[in-house]
Amino acid sequence: MSLCDDGRIRIATATTAEVREIRHRVLRPGQPLGVLDSPDDERSVHLAAWDGDRVVGTVRILPAGHTGDPEAWQLRSMAVDPEYQGQGIGRRLLEAVVEEARRRGVGLLWANARTSALGFYTKAGWQAHGEEFLHPASGLPHYVITRELRT
Repeated sequence: MSLCDDGRIRIATATTAEVREIRHRVLRPGQPLGVLDSPDDERSVHLAAWDGDRVVGTVRILPAGHTGDPEAWQLRSMAVDPEYQGQGIGRRLLEAVVEEARRRGVGLLWANARTSALGFYTKAGWQAHGEEFLHPASGLPHYVITRELRT
């Protein structure tokens, strides 16, 4: 399914296999391919930004209840190829995630966002909650963020 096409970059659903390499290369550089593989991949909705046949960005969402909302979905594995960063691809992926979540009747999205990306998410309508914490998998500082989809 094509969610958005600006003539050059197309945002569409993707398979785990199609996004695996970029996800690992951007989020866990220098670590072995497969370190981010998870049983959750199969129940996730993966979106990708495509430049022709090349995946240049990815994000996924999956059902994962959040405090006070057992029906919430979690955003995970947001990554844009460094050569393509700063071109609005991440923003378009977030917009596509919101569109897809609304289409599925999701009322709340949440994520563990890297502190270094917090400004990106808040500009897109997400809200930070609680205290900064070190993510156990990456060791990097994060915040819990949410995006309310109920209108």
